[in-house]
Amino acid sequence: MGEILSIDEVMKRASQQALTINSTNDEVDGGLVDDPRYEPEPCPYCGRMLKHKAYSLFGRLFGSHLEQCDCPGAVAKRERLYQEQLKRQQEEELRQRMRKIERLFDQSRLGKRFRDRTFEAFEIRDYNRKAFEIALDYAQNFGRYKEKGEGLFITGGYGVGKTHLAAAITNYLIQNLKGTVIFGNVTTLLGRLRFAYSDDSEYEETQILKELYDVDLLVIDDLGKEKPTPWVEEKLYNVINERYENYKPIIVTSNLGVEEIEKRLETCGGAIVSRIIEMCRGVKIMGADYRKEKIK
Repeated sequence: MGEILSIDEVMKRASQQALTINSTNDEVDGGLVDDPRYEPEPCPYCGRMLKHKAYSLFGRLFGSHLEQCDCPGAVAKRERLYQEQLKRQQEEELRQRMRKIERLFDQSRLGKRFRDRTFEAFEIRDYNRKAFEIALDYAQNFGRYKEKGEGLFITGGYGVGKTHLAAAITNYLIQNLKGTVIFGNVTTLLGRLRFAYSDDSEYEETQILKELYDVDLLVIDDLGKEKPTPWVEEKLYNVINERYENYKPIIVTSNLGVEEIEKRLETCGGAIVSRIIEMCRGVKIMGADYRKEKIK
């Protein structure tokens, strides 16, 4: 949005502009002049008679307006109108921001459950404090990490907060309009791609792949949990390699270590793991499953 100017400032700038034009062009008339076409009117606050003014250019009058009074009542009214205009603009900017955030959430495919997985809602413990600090720093300084194509590879057992941290980064980036994100496990990320081959799909394979290639941050949750068919491995490798070659960061979470992932993904596991190691900073969380603690 442009700069908001008070009415006084608008008139001051317009007058200065008219005088500047007049000083640089001898054929231009006297700039801001009294407009004889209208009778003076009293100020509703102090009663002072106010003249109508217009801009004189080449013998013609343009932009006729009543001059402004500088009495306290008139000044207060102009300030009130300015503040009302400013409030309307701020409200509209907020509406536009919220609409954009909602579109980003729709694009991210982040499930409703994970929209509550924020940094504020994360339960910090001794064993996950370092991982929390790394994830928060990554979100707050995403622009720097994005430029380098650097991501995170978060590993650990069940229920230690890996997915929560990945979702918290996603939520932070979207809420603060820091970038576009797509979040999902391999099955959901490639599910739309598989559906593209059906007659009912409204998207082509190239469109879906382009999304996965171009999004600012791709979050692959629970890598190694999917059924490792050759087709899945090939497409997963294509996506990761495309992002690797173009410095597009990824975040990967997994219950498995790199050697276990490599063994599980028999066809392309070595190449996939090699790319992840080069692209991502390793973050390991060692702790108990907090879900089990809740039912004790």
